[in-house]
Parts: sequence; structure tokens; C-alpha cells
Amino acid sequence: MKKNKNKNKRSVSTNFNDPQKGFDSTSKRIVFSLLIVIVVVMLGTYVYIDYKYGSFTNMFIGETTETTTEEPSEKIEIKEMEGKRNLLIAVTSPGESELYNVFMVGINMTERKSTLISVPLQTKDSGGKTLQEEFKLGGVTQIEYSLERLFDIDFDRYFCATQNGYKFLLTEFGKTVQVDIAQDLQFSTTNYTVSLKAGKQDLPFDTFVKLLLFDEWQGGKEATYTMQAQLLKSLYEQYCKQKYVTRDPDKFTYKMTYIDSNFSSEDYVNELDAIEFIAATDFKLAVLTPQGSFSGSGDKEIFTFSKKGIAAIHSAFTLAPVQE
Repeated sequence: MKKNKNKNKRSVSTNFNDPQKGFDSTSKRIVFSLLIVIVVVMLGTYVYIDYKYGSFTNMFIGETTETTTEEPSEKIEIKEMEGKRNLLIAVTSPGESELYNVFMVGINMTERKSTLISVPLQTKDSGGKTLQEEFKLGGVTQIEYSLERLFDIDFDRYFCATQNGYKFLLTEFGKTVQVDIAQDLQFSTTNYTVSLKAGKQDLPFDTFVKLLLFDEWQGGKEATYTMQAQLLKSLYEQYCKQKYVTRDPDKFTYKMTYIDSNFSSEDYVNELDAIEFIAATDFKLAVLTPQGSFSGSGDKEIFTFSKKGIAAIHSAFTLAPVQE
């Protein structure tokens, strides 16, 4: 009896170590556990990459869709504010050699209304040059000076960045922006292709910024500039909210590394009450269509604002006189 018992023990040991005789239940459990660990690690890695980069491709080309966590909803006392803020926003080519878009945003805190307009790049200013020509002479500050003279207004701040600069800045706030596309779109440039169906949809910021370049909207050139301003309005409505306002100057400074601006962190601290008021208050948003006429073609095409168009912009971007 003793011999048989020892023989059985040796048999179990041999089976455990001999692959030809299979694995016992203990070894199977070990292998199964290792497989579960591997699957969990791989799944976790995929979820992280999808969250941070959007895809494996984006990871390898250095793009990111990581977003900043919204500020805690601490109770902030909103102070009533009056006055106006006029902002100039410019979008440029990757090498900053070409001007893509020029937007003017007027915020009238006294009357609680905002005005947005996309200004044609071919606009001929009071100096006889187009905005594109002025940009090549002196960058966005030259554009600022030209438009101030043309419309007899003042800009408080300018913000200028490449397409990618704006895309990366926007991903600090979220992942998409909801827009209402007026028509089916299919267009290509030397760098990318955009294909969209008409209707309301959430666009990744990469597509949104590219869409600002589209210039064949139904209705002609006037419709193009109106639609560009409508796109900016959609962005304004979705992200100009109190929960996206940070009271940490360091966070503001980090976000501003994506763009060029004359708005410093010190300015930001000084303007926080106004920023909080604008973000927490319902503003009536109006989109202006440029009033004027196009002439010429190609590189020599110009746009001349009519007297009525200049007056409309001056009125929208200045405070109305106080009625006595």
C-alpha cells in the first residue's frame, strides 16, 4: 500500500512539470489569471490613449484631446458691470505667413448684448490696403490699427493664433462644439478634406477650425462671412459660461501659451469681475453681415464697406450715448 501511495505522488509531480501530460487545475488557474491581467492592462491602456489623444494615430503625431477639468462650482459673487469690451480675433496659416480669418467681437455689458462679425480679408482700409496686405506688413497689430481707423472704434485686446493653436486651446475646455450646418459639404485643400451633412451636429475642434476656411456657402460671399460668424457664435454660446472661467492666473497663463495676445495674466486678474459677469449673464448675440461690395478678382480682389456698413459697425461696437 505504501509503494502505491508514493507512486501516485510522483505521478502528480510528473504531470505538473511535463507539458506532454497536460496541466492540472492549479496551473490552469494561474495561466487564466495571467490572461485576465494582460487583458485588463491592454484595455486600460486603450481607454487612456483614446481619452488623451483621440486615437493611436494622434498619439504618434503628437495631437491631444485631453481636456481640463471644469472648475469646482464655488460660489462666486457676480458684480453688476457696465461698459464695453471689443475683441479682435485672427486665425492664421500654420507658418503665420497668411491670414485666414478676422473676427470682431463686441461685448456691451451696459445693454447686455454681443455683436459678432467676420470681416472679409479683402477689406480695403482707409490706408488703401487690404487686411491681407496689412497683415504681411505688421501682423495682427497692424490689422487692429487698420480696423480701428476704418470703423472709428477701439479694441481692448487681440487674440491671434494658427489653426492648430486655436484647436489646442479649445481642447483645454472640451472636445466638440455643436453647430448647425446649413448645407451638405465636401471640400478639400492641399492639407485636408472635410465631408459633412447638413444639420445640427457635434464637431471635433479640428474640423470646426478647418470649417472656418470654407468659402463656398450657398448664397454667395455675403453668406460665407455670415456663416463664419455664426460658427463663432456657436462656440461663444457653448463655452462662454461661468464654469469654464478659472480664477487661477497660472492656469490662464498656461492656456494662453497656445496663442498670441496682448492680454496678460495681470490683465486677466484685473478683469476677472468683468469676465465673471459676461460668463454668468445672458447676452443677446447678434451676427452682422458685412455691408459693402466686392470688386476685382483673384489677388487683386477688394471689398469696400459702404457708409451704411461702417456706421452699423461703429454703432454696434461703441456704447450708445446716455439718454438724458
